[in-house]
Amino acid sequence: MHILQINNNHRIVGGSDNVYLNTGKLLESSNHSVSYFAAKSDSDEPCKDSSLFCEGLDTKTAKTTDAFRFLHNNDAKRALNNLLEIKNNIDIAHLHIYYGRLTPAILRPLKEKGLPIVQTLHEYKAVCPTYTMERAGTVCDLCVTGSSFNCVKYRCKNNSFSKSSLIWLEHNLSIMRGSLQSVHRFICVSDFQRNIMIKGGIPAEKLSTLHNFVDFESLQPQASQKREGYLLYHGRIEKLKGLQTLLDAASKTGAELKLAGTGSWSQELRNRILKMPNVEYLGFISGNPLRELIQKARAVVVPSEWYETFGLTAAEAKAAGTPVVASRIGGLPEVVRDGIDGILFEPGSSDDLSRAIDALTYIDLDTMGEAGKTDVNQRFSPRAHLTSLQNIYRETIASARP
Repeated sequence: MHILQINNNHRIVGGSDNVYLNTGKLLESSNHSVSYFAAKSDSDEPCKDSSLFCEGLDTKTAKTTDAFRFLHNNDAKRALNNLLEIKNNIDIAHLHIYYGRLTPAILRPLKEKGLPIVQTLHEYKAVCPTYTMERAGTVCDLCVTGSSFNCVKYRCKNNSFSKSSLIWLEHNLSIMRGSLQSVHRFICVSDFQRNIMIKGGIPAEKLSTLHNFVDFESLQPQASQKREGYLLYHGRIEKLKGLQTLLDAASKTGAELKLAGTGSWSQELRNRILKMPNVEYLGFISGNPLRELIQKARAVVVPSEWYETFGLTAAEAKAAGTPVVASRIGGLPEVVRDGIDGILFEPGSSDDLSRAIDALTYIDLDTMGEAGKTDVNQRFSPRAHLTSLQNIYRETIASARP
């Protein structure tokens, strides 16, 4: 099978980029032919198709005058047309995140070629203009159950009327141009996310649940490695990740806590831990140093206060044999089994999180860690993911091309 993978970036900027790149490698390892299309960047991962990539808007530094390119990237449309002329034996297109840089302009060339299209939904963009289902620091489903104009009404984007209006316009123009209708099958990364999409009006028959997969082998600790006493948070340093609740719980319990990552809340985090000797902020860490931190931790804490679509950090911790303490929100309860391979607590409750942290002192962490490894190997392994993904491809091709 020849699969065309499409994503804004061919480098790792966020978790969705990681899934895009790893999915390509997984398909290639199973002797599928994979082509790639993305917006080019100086820091792209090596790729045989990079000469066919298009120019893309950097949405983080974009100005008001770039608004049209945010809505329609004509260069992306031309470049994808060119790629499809050169590679004329593609069986199916697999979209990831394309709005903002590639934009829905890429949908027309795919439709004109009659290609079956699947898309992995990494967030809630299909039903929420800001994609996070969050407003003023709390979860919100007003656009899902009502009008998307709530985004403008409540200035959901940076509390700015102009920015909120722009993403509301982009959201609705995308739908008008086929972002929902053109895709034959949407892949949700959790049942929770799938139910949100159904609630937002997407037909259930167009939605499949396929959890993300974890590179199980690379996360295995060495036999000589010993568990240490610290708790670990790693990921984006953002308020919605529940970091204030985590700091409050660390203060109440006195637990040793290490935090790794970067984000808009980084300076605030530094300020808040100045008088907390039990808390250490490590900044951005990746690769082997991060793996070692995960493997040696007493537990990995995932205190999110927004609707996590899946919970990849929780799954990776389980793969390493490290128990997880996670908030009971979004897709996290589908990853962490309360009392078996982790402990769930009520999101936003530092008291309940403190209770979960204290519980770690009398739980058999090794037994819990082994249960997590077994579960990941059964449910979130590359092998299981590949089998399900191939089935989705075949079903989509059969339904799109009777």
